[in-house]
Amino acid sequence: MFYPLPKKIQLAASSANWSLSSTQSVLLVIGLQQLRAEADWINSELASNVQRCIQKAQALDVPILDLDLTNPAETMQRLGEHLSNRQQLVVTGLITPVVKQLLEHIHSVSEQICVINDAITLPNLEQHVQWIEKISSQHMLHMNTQSLLRLWSLSAPREFILSERGILYAVAEALGMQPLELDLGQDLLAYALDSVAIMSLVGLWRANGANISYEDVLHSQNLGKLIKQLTVHS
Repeated sequence: MFYPLPKKIQLAASSANWSLSSTQSVLLVIGLQQLRAEADWINSELASNVQRCIQKAQALDVPILDLDLTNPAETMQRLGEHLSNRQQLVVTGLITPVVKQLLEHIHSVSEQICVINDAITLPNLEQHVQWIEKISSQHMLHMNTQSLLRLWSLSAPREFILSERGILYAVAEALGMQPLELDLGQDLLAYALDSVAIMSLVGLWRANGANISYEDVLHSQNLGKLIKQLTVHS
């Protein structure tokens, strides 16, 4: 049974003084297979937050590593390779004593570790709060899912956001789908892209210099034409 996630007021303030950037991040999802095996996983707030982190990472081309706790060696090797090019490790998932040791080791060589405090789980709420307090005192950064999504979006390069791939990934994220599941010739409204999602996408694209309106998206007919409009007129 997953416990109710802690509120911001229950968590120690982070004392880290560096800024998170999507272009420098690697997302580490720990123990996802084990978590998915839990009966109440699919309806939990934790599952929703982890999935939102994964979808945003996919949308912004942030590398994602799934750490299987039964065989961590290969993933840790790949993580080392990624961190040689990107300095920031973003952590979600299952926090065990072994994971705590791994993070302490990584922190000894790389200070830029960010724990998503509402996308992790420990044995109980008390240990969750205590661990966040401990890593805060060690100058590790921690934040909630909403803050992560906002900072990643703000730091994403315009060239990617308004590229064909960036547009495709952003629409897929808004729909809760995988990019490969989208048909460029399909009517966007057939995907049930609601008004809130359209406004969010338009806001993202306009913030990065695109000349597009809510009505343009509604009348674009399909994703392929929308991509062409954005890449030609941005």
